[in-house]
Amino acid sequence: MADRTERGKPFCKGHIPWNKGLGSLKKKCQNCSKSIIVQRSLWLQGHGKFCSKVCQYNYKFKLAGELKLNGDMAELVGIIIGDGCINKYSCQNSYRITISGNKIEDKPYLDKYVSNLIIRCIGRKPRAYLAHNGAYILHFSYEPLRIFLNCLGVTSNKTRTVKIPELIKQDNFLLRRCIRGIADTDFTLIGCSRFGKKNYYPRITAQFASESLVKDLKESLLSFGFTVNILCNKKRNNHKGNYWITNHINLDGPHNLQRWMKKIGFKNSRIITRYLCLKRLCMLPPKTTLPQRIRMLAGEGVVVNER
Repeated sequence: MADRTERGKPFCKGHIPWNKGLGSLKKKCQNCSKSIIVQRSLWLQGHGKFCSKVCQYNYKFKLAGELKLNGDMAELVGIIIGDGCINKYSCQNSYRITISGNKIEDKPYLDKYVSNLIIRCIGRKPRAYLAHNGAYILHFSYEPLRIFLNCLGVTSNKTRTVKIPELIKQDNFLLRRCIRGIADTDFTLIGCSRFGKKNYYPRITAQFASESLVKDLKESLLSFGFTVNILCNKKRNNHKGNYWITNHINLDGPHNLQRWMKKIGFKNSRIITRYLCLKRLCMLPPKTTLPQRIRMLAGEGVVVNER
């Protein structure tokens, strides 16, 4: 039989020209590091990374164990506690983590700060979209983070039961970062009227469905020297006659505001612009939007950093 050639090379035993170099590769299982032989074609398609189905299943737990509870992760946990949601797809055995906010007030914060925070924590960039109800949403899927959150006590049905994780409460630095994540998503700063003077007295306030979370926040903030007022299990009604139970937390006065900016701070321009209005204009007009407050501050020569 005559020799066949491929690109000028003679045919030899063990080499099949029409296979175009496809063969076997020696790799290591990503979970247990056991040596395995993988077909090159499967490897190029993203398969053949595990020695067994058991290792493939256990790999997400290995990655979850490698996640570190540092300052960035504690703040991300706080953001998920505040405005995050862990959804399971019924048609697939997978979960998606979403973080929602107002499409005007919270969009710069979500696009810039939170997206970069997620990249630093898990190395993945979230996607953003505008929901049918008008909310602006970041979403991403990363099963190891969901397992990590479950170990901390942040589960998918967290609305009325979530609280600050015990591991975070044991470290003051992590606790401050976690509280900042909760505050940037769920808290607001308003100007109250007192003694006939309107919209000048600062109040940091929020309401939650979880009574445990409000009590944890009160205990933590008291340990940092704040004066805190809470109101639990308050019945609220709407114009349709429906009601729900909510829990309030308030920090009143300039002394609380200054201590907050020194010890915890804000990263959301929605709240930062409110603080700058109170500081520069000595009042905070109610029902203003973020663009309106930025224009008001620009008239005073204040540049708002939205990073």
